[in-house]
Amino acid sequence: MAEDFSSRRTGWTPAPRPAWVEKVNAEGRCMDIGSVVPLDENSLLNAARGNTGLTDFGDDDWYEPFQVLIQSLDEDAELNLVGRLLTRAELLLYLQAKLQIEDSYKRHPEIGEELIEKPLFIIGQGRTGTSVLQNMLAADPHNGVTTDWEAFYPCPPPEADSYHRDPRIGKAEQVLSRLRRVIPEIDSMHEFRATLPTENIHMHCLNFQSPAWFNSFGGQVAGYNRYMEKRGALSAFQYEKRVLKLLQWKNPRRRWVMKSPASIVHIPDILKVYPDVGLVWTHRDPVKALSSLVNLIGTLLWSRSDRPFIGGALEAHTNAEVGAAMLSLPIDWIESGVLPKERLCSIHYRDFVADPVQVVKTIYRYFGMDITDQGLAAMQKYMDDNPRSSRPTHQYETGGEGRISAERRVYQRYQQYFGVPDEV
Repeated sequence: MAEDFSSRRTGWTPAPRPAWVEKVNAEGRCMDIGSVVPLDENSLLNAARGNTGLTDFGDDDWYEPFQVLIQSLDEDAELNLVGRLLTRAELLLYLQAKLQIEDSYKRHPEIGEELIEKPLFIIGQGRTGTSVLQNMLAADPHNGVTTDWEAFYPCPPPEADSYHRDPRIGKAEQVLSRLRRVIPEIDSMHEFRATLPTENIHMHCLNFQSPAWFNSFGGQVAGYNRYMEKRGALSAFQYEKRVLKLLQWKNPRRRWVMKSPASIVHIPDILKVYPDVGLVWTHRDPVKALSSLVNLIGTLLWSRSDRPFIGGALEAHTNAEVGAAMLSLPIDWIESGVLPKERLCSIHYRDFVADPVQVVKTIYRYFGMDITDQGLAAMQKYMDDNPRSSRPTHQYETGGEGRISAERRVYQRYQQYFGVPDEV
């Protein structure tokens, strides 16, 4: 009998919504929310142009993905009223940012001459310590990260002198605090703060080529997913590099540190766009990580739709069988030579928890990077000032022995290849 690896998804139970969210969504069931909160092309583009006074979105690489996305949001996502309001607001932010990015390049073509050299790219299954590792590395003043406020408001390009007191930080914090008001339990699962690093897929939103982000934060967009799977991700990383050049133009960064679990399936594209990249893969018991990830993703989907996990949304991150295939891809690339072994530094979650500074030293040594006493002190201070105990505990269900055993079997190749120990 075939195992049902979707059982974690189908058995997931959401937390109760705040009363105000329930009331707003109840009102939405009595109205034509598609007309009240339109997500059509003309409405969105006209609003973005009117809000910025700009009209040029640059080349057309973004346009078809945008069209497919908004069609899929209408046809597939089953957004409730709150979900539709949040999604329209964010789509406008991305459209406005794209207009402003292209205007900055038009007025200052020298931005294109900026170099992105030897970036670090943190990959791996979600819930394996990727965020805290990136946050820690961001504390080293020689490293640069893209923060949430920069992803929402990249223009005018940030300047070094005002970077930490930029008024856009407050604007972005208002956007993110709205997320916490809709789903108060999110702080137990993941920190969303304006000045914290964001995933690189957030920058891909600026060119409307970010399936993982739009599924979690815009709705479950099956049609868009199928389109992007055929299209591939190369141009998403190319545009990401364009954004990085703009962000470092007046605020130099010696080394960019990026992070995205979803990008593990796009390593060949990453290598094409960043030929000198260093990849850092955080490894953790995949069964334990999957349990946590299903709860996080389900919670994000529930914030915008009354039917989470429809249409196979984010299956690679919430279904053990699909996820195991995803984790096997880099093994195939290593063995075929597509991914040179020296480009990949593997670290284990348990080692990082036990001695984060030692693990960071290992990463720096592996890639031949200089580490200063100032950098070490700053990273240690970050860890001292931000203990995991300062946030609510993330409660989630790991499941019974039968489910765990079935999942353990499909993850066997990955765990044996990288020596990943069981936690449950």
